[in-house]
Amino acid sequence: MRTEGERWTREQLERLLGARFTPRAVTAFLVASQRRASDVRAARPELARQARTWTAIGAVAYVARGARATDLGWWAATALMLDWHLGMVETPEGEPRPLGPADAMTLARAWLVPVAAHDPTPVVCAVAGLTDVLDGRLARATAKPTRAGRDLEGLVDFCFAVAALRGLRRSDRIGRGVVAAETTRTTVGFAYALAAYFGRAERPDDTLLHAARATTVVRVAGVVAAASGRRRLGEALVAGGSAWSLVSLAAASRASSRGRAASP
Repeated sequence: MRTEGERWTREQLERLLGARFTPRAVTAFLVASQRRASDVRAARPELARQARTWTAIGAVAYVARGARATDLGWWAATALMLDWHLGMVETPEGEPRPLGPADAMTLARAWLVPVAAHDPTPVVCAVAGLTDVLDGRLARATAKPTRAGRDLEGLVDFCFAVAALRGLRRSDRIGRGVVAAETTRTTVGFAYALAAYFGRAERPDDTLLHAARATTVVRVAGVVAAASGRRRLGEALVAGGSAWSLVSLAAASRASSRGRAASP
């Protein structure tokens, strides 16, 4: 059973698909999304204030550490993304929720993206990995997971992974081949999610999205090792985690295909 917000989203995506993404259709989609966001802010003012407060704290933290203009630009884009998706801060059954500890973990990881791109220290990479492990557990422990956490966390993971690998490669703490392999793996996963939303107007298959979840610890350990200057160990762990991810994905894909074939 889809929530009202999910039904609205699917309807808008189907219109966009039906119009073949013409400039006029894309403009209409963005205008409708902005109107929807305004309606949610009006209906849930406490949530809107909470989101503004959290993003303001992030902006102040950037300024306090002497942020670059690009850092603040990234955070402004993050704030806009959160604002446009406040309607997703609800359970999969459609029950409204405030932003919680799990959302704080995801936003903290988003905050670290430009930090990792410029200076991927072991602490930065380890903290990001810890927030990745904790956000799902906190969501299940404190309340039902929200659609925002379920559907947007992967975008944050992708951005942080690319940023950290870029920073490590620029400082020659990890090899070009390993970075290319892991970046390709994460990009393919992100492209799959985009293709599901904008190509079929459907959510991606959770089985496929989470197939590589078990390998996260290995890949994070590799990034932390590389950030610590242990290049060979870092490369081995990142490459091994990537290979394991591909094997897990292939197995999940076969299982998903068998499941669809067995469905009446």
